[in-house]
Amino acid sequence: MAVVYAHMKKDSREIYYIGIGNNVKRAYHTGCRSELWKRHYRKYGLIVDILCSDIDISTAKEVEKFLIAQYGKKQLCNRTDGGEGFFGGKHTEETKQKISEMKRGRKPNKETLIKMSIASKGHNRRPVGSWSQSEEAKRKIGEAFKGKKRSEYFCQRAKEGKTGYKPAKSTIYAAAKVRKEKACLIQEITTGFTGKPWEVCDKFNIDRSELYKKCKTNKPYMSGRNKGLCFKKINQTRLTLTKLN
Repeated sequence: MAVVYAHMKKDSREIYYIGIGNNVKRAYHTGCRSELWKRHYRKYGLIVDILCSDIDISTAKEVEKFLIAQYGKKQLCNRTDGGEGFFGGKHTEETKQKISEMKRGRKPNKETLIKMSIASKGHNRRPVGSWSQSEEAKRKIGEAFKGKKRSEYFCQRAKEGKTGYKPAKSTIYAAAKVRKEKACLIQEITTGFTGKPWEVCDKFNIDRSELYKKCKTNKPYMSGRNKGLCFKKINQTRLTLTKLN
């Protein structure tokens, strides 16, 4: 099913483009646009308004033609009367093969290379492997999204993207290693034994959940084989300073 959408200026909400697409994603896509559209986008910004959705391609084309005629091409970036495009169509395997053979071995000419160079100037191209955001960038992104409710479309796409996702074994092992390194230290007061939670559990044959409860209450065992044992969590920063001193 197709959609009809409008692009508007951020300040005045004046419509400067009418378009159609196979789905909502096309309305938000800024690639594969004309130079005139890109100039408007850079100057005025972008607000997307979905005018019609879940309609067939032929109806979408008719709506697009009507709206372009209504607003006029003097106001819009549209340079045609609308209704064109290969929407919803699929190339045959023979056509795909012909297109592939036509493009194979083709190299861009000097003029194209100059245009590509000019278009990429001023962009911060970081080397591969250094894609982590700076703390300042993270803060700005956080402030930009603060108080904003994500659209239903965005949430649905995010959910679909996670469906069937399974982290690599190396990622799982790395995460487990980090958790072990950051795990708290627990000390048994009467014996002075100090270690990670699993080490303390093995030493005194105690269940992990039971150990955490005893650390929370700071009360010793009053009966049983562990009578007299008392556990507490240790501040690792303080322990490090003590060792240094």
